[in-house]
Amino acid sequence: MDRQVFTILNLSMVTFLVLLGLSMVSPILPSYAESFQVSYTLVGFVISSFAVARMLLDIPTGFLSKRYDKKMIMILGLIVIVISSLVAGLAPNYSVLLLGRIIEGAGSALYVTPATVFLAQVAGTKKRGRLMGIYSGMLLLGSIFGPSFGGFIATIYSIHAPFYAYAIVSGLAVIPTLALPKITSSENATSSQKRRSSIHDMWLVLSHPSFFLSTLATFTLFFVRTGVRSTVVPLFAANDIGLDSSAIGLVLTFAGITTAATMVPMGSFSDKIGRRNPLILCLLLSAAVTICIPYSHNMLELSICLAAYGAVIGLSGPIAAYVTDVSPQDKLEVSMGLYRMISDVGFVVGPLLLGYLADISGTPAFVAESISKQIGLLPFAFASIIMVVAGLILLKAEDPVRSRNARYQ
Repeated sequence: MDRQVFTILNLSMVTFLVLLGLSMVSPILPSYAESFQVSYTLVGFVISSFAVARMLLDIPTGFLSKRYDKKMIMILGLIVIVISSLVAGLAPNYSVLLLGRIIEGAGSALYVTPATVFLAQVAGTKKRGRLMGIYSGMLLLGSIFGPSFGGFIATIYSIHAPFYAYAIVSGLAVIPTLALPKITSSENATSSQKRRSSIHDMWLVLSHPSFFLSTLATFTLFFVRTGVRSTVVPLFAANDIGLDSSAIGLVLTFAGITTAATMVPMGSFSDKIGRRNPLILCLLLSAAVTICIPYSHNMLELSICLAAYGAVIGLSGPIAAYVTDVSPQDKLEVSMGLYRMISDVGFVVGPLLLGYLADISGTPAFVAESISKQIGLLPFAFASIIMVVAGLILLKAEDPVRSRNARYQ
């Protein structure tokens, strides 16, 4: 097997295990947080807190991955994730759960940012879409199976059990990570003089208009992913439709399956047609589907909506490759750190803002022997508007792959 492909598959396996664990807790986390008798805004915050820590550490971790062994930083991140999962699972109150999520965000930053740089450097340029598509496909497999496993485990054992399972699979992910090769930084590979990453480097990266616009699109996708899919939809499914943890996990799995069906081939396809236009189409179609979700009245209707949502989200498959395309190639570590940080801003803002909108627009309902709130139209409508705006703005960005292919035709 080609060494490049083997390395991508190895890295993808680690990411699969991490996403499998992360997705296990996704169907039960909103209800778990709500069980401590807190508002939807605080439910959103316990989801966002993960990204707050990651957002603050993305850039420093990018600098670290430029100077030190990326593989060792990734292993450290996995160990921190294991610890955080145990803390969250054993949480006696909301504050300890929040602490566990913050620690998990720190571990995720230590793993994800070096992994993203590692992937970008190994993938090269000619086959970037296809190789990153393999990575995205394995990531999606974790997202597909995780919610069902997590919901099933929570139903059979307890709402704490998915966190323990998360700790186990994250620990297992250390094994394939050890087999990854050591890779030199892009700075050493492209410059005869070592330069420290600095605020000036970040400014140079952000001054590339297409990089800024592509990361704005990524912000929007993370905003929707965590604000709608991971926060509002599970609450809507539980409080408006009355689904239990296993049913919610199954519905989210349907979305993961349809995402995989479109995202994996889109990676290779984007090597031929470019990456910008599929992203624009993704944002506009996702806006249309999202506004339909609150009109679901039962599990079947919600499953159909989320299956359609998953399919159009899959068109975002080239996003990591696109950001890499428009990044200064001699500052990949800084670029990927900024890319992850801006993405995590969406991760933070989405659950908080949409959770708040769900609070102010919700109506009281009797759910599971307690007073809760049904989710109104407002958070879904707001998310749809954000996606339309981001899609239209992205029209101004360049597409290096499309331009390059046009020259050769």
